[in-house]
Amino acid sequence: MQATLLQQLVHLLAPNCCLWCHMQVQQAQTQLCDYCHGHLPQLDLSWVDHNALLLPDVAKGLPRVKFDRLYSLSWYRQPYKHWISSWKFQQQHAAGELLRQLFYQQALLYQQQGGDLPDCISYTPISVKRLQERGFNQAKLLASELAQAWQIPCLSLFQSPDLVPHQIGLNRRQRLDNLKGKIQLQHAALPRHIVLVDDVITTGATLDYLSSLLKAKGVQTVSVWTLAITRAF
Repeated sequence: MQATLLQQLVHLLAPNCCLWCHMQVQQAQTQLCDYCHGHLPQLDLSWVDHNALLLPDVAKGLPRVKFDRLYSLSWYRQPYKHWISSWKFQQQHAAGELLRQLFYQQALLYQQQGGDLPDCISYTPISVKRLQERGFNQAKLLASELAQAWQIPCLSLFQSPDLVPHQIGLNRRQRLDNLKGKIQLQHAALPRHIVLVDDVITTGATLDYLSSLLKAKGVQTVSVWTLAITRAF
């Protein structure tokens, strides 16, 4: 994402403030200063074949999931926790822009490191009512960053005609009960390998449910990409 001459000029006259330390950023089009960007917490998954499910702390919290691979930028901790909440529930779009930039950069790094690319990308759906309340589907916006980085189609594979109750504070079984019958697969012909995108994975119930729908239609590999994973203790 190269900054245009106009964006560079605007940056020189009125540079952004870093979304974490509030100091001036060094580069146009960025939301973090170089120091904060370099000190972001991150999960190095290159040593486990780019699959967080092979990490003991992840496997403990996500037993017997139906998706095959999991990739995440970080554990669900600060500053990601603050930015995700600000974007999702307070419509602070600067935080969303930052998270999308980080997702895009990580997708490029993953490709450079030889990660297995899917045939297409999809995302967790939200109901029309939820979309009207929030104004956007954060999972769809994140999925579009992967599609742009990898030059792979991003498809709307699911629909949610009924409002899914908020899942915050519910355990895995309660979340699965909430989802039954409320999300439907709307594509008949599906490729071999699909990446599903969501912002945070907690119990894995939603992505597990979507994966089961895809596997029932013959999809061989379901990978999940997310910003952050809630750590099991």
